[in-house]
Amino acid sequence: MDPVSDILGIDTVNMGGKLILIEERHDSNANFLLNSIISNALKKNFGICFILFHNTLNHYHNVGMKFGYNLTALKGEGKVTVVEPMKIITSTIECTNEEAADNLNTAFADLTSDSNGNIIHNLLRIIKNEYQKMTEHNESVIIISEDVNHLYNLGFNLSDPMYYVRYLRSLIQLDIVSQLCIVTHTYKHELRSCVPNTFANGLKHMAHLYVVVDPFETGHSSDVCGKITINWRTDCIRKKYNYSEIARYIYTVSDRQVKIYTPGTPAMLV
Repeated sequence: MDPVSDILGIDTVNMGGKLILIEERHDSNANFLLNSIISNALKKNFGICFILFHNTLNHYHNVGMKFGYNLTALKGEGKVTVVEPMKIITSTIECTNEEAADNLNTAFADLTSDSNGNIIHNLLRIIKNEYQKMTEHNESVIIISEDVNHLYNLGFNLSDPMYYVRYLRSLIQLDIVSQLCIVTHTYKHELRSCVPNTFANGLKHMAHLYVVVDPFETGHSSDVCGKITINWRTDCIRKKYNYSEIARYIYTVSDRQVKIYTPGTPAMLV
């Protein structure tokens, strides 16, 4: 049994049409949660649509090989597809700049203010096409989007990633057997003015399952890696499965294993 899937509840709850939000706070690493969600999806024979802003498929493939699944082979079988937004956005920006250079009457200010919306629309069109291909060959699909914060590095404002997430959510709500997982990173300092923190705060009100990974305030430990806070934000699910509104755990990650503990006890949850 996967202890991470067990404490999240995703092996029990029907996640069709639902949004999982993972908030990875600064100095922590939520990859172990994402790997568990991937493993759980494959166990249930879901197709997976990766939207990778930061890592590559090869990264997740290498991790998956340690846990018994081969994403490269699954991609060849039509069980996995990959969209790499940073490559798409860079290509779109290059084309837009070339077109602008050919038109001397186009001001750079107009280019930057108008092009972001077109770039997002182009990205979402590609994602929709890949997602629909997956639904043709898989009864259920999970969309996994990691590190959306990279959009801010390219000068996008808060409304662009929010539009992006709302669009993805509409895809799974129309096709209620599919689900969505968003991973976002937040920071400790300048909480009121930090756009990624504002973005994450808005997303948690959309999420059905909201999971936070925290480092320890006192620094690193040789025994445990950090803290997990799980918040099921859907009353009917909490009542049906007798889940607490907020559950807290500590965890440790080794090369091939994740151990989960309840705070204040030495016993591992298995």
